Amino acid sequence: MDFRDYQRRFTAHIRDPVGTPRPPGAPVRRMRVYNELLFNNVEGFLLACFPVCRAILGKRRWTRLARAFFRSHASRSPFFRQIPEEFLRFLQDEFEPADDTPDFLPELAHYEWVELALDTSDRDVQSPAYDAAADLLALRPVFNPVLRLLAYRYPVHRLSPRYRPAEPPAAPTFILAYRHPDTLEVAFQEINAMTAGLLNLLMEHPGLSGEEALDRLATENGQHDATALRAGGHRILDALRDSGAILGGALT
Repeated sequence: MDFRDYQRRFTAHIRDPVGTPRPPGAPVRRMRVYNELLFNNVEGFLLACFPVCRAILGKRRWTRLARAFFRSHASRSPFFRQIPEEFLRFLQDEFEPADDTPDFLPELAHYEWVELALDTSDRDVQSPAYDAAADLLALRPVFNPVLRLLAYRYPVHRLSPRYRPAEPPAAPTFILAYRHPDTLEVAFQEINAMTAGLLNLLMEHPGLSGEEALDRLATENGQHDATALRAGGHRILDALRDSGAILGGALT
């Protein structure tokens, strides 16, 4: 047998030891070592990143899902720490859920993966100049560079083996996730629709000051007097600065 053909058969059997026969001449016991070692290694990275998914699915369904990923997904990255991201891509683009697969599984997996993504991010290597004590209404708020504004159909932060809703609630769930600039701990904060709208506007239009963003929100919502909205928005921005999600006001 051609060596490359042997390699293809060898790895195909490792990916799918039940559906693909061993290559000719490969000892059963030695092949079993390879099969178990590689799958267990990949599953270990998944278990570390997606513990709530595993707890909700249970051992049988989780193993079936991990096996499907191991068998069929062609990873774009060779790095072990990016296996969870590849698994997330598999869930979103390739996975065909069974009847007993929760509808919220892709969202829950994304929520769990975000912690790893923020924990390993290097986006804070360079930050723009800012005044930590600045008036965030007068200046442009400078966001923590290791931050994500998340929106889900399901309340992913509450999902557990005891809470598995069959249908999403009427209102979406908004979560602000970031890595604290001092402690380097990843934090998740549920926010309301107004806060999410303000942050989304500031992120999409980084040239706006806090006051300009709030005035635009007032106009979009048909409020002719933005005084109350400014006061509430000011408190929101200050609280986010205190938590580490906002660093301060831009100096340039």
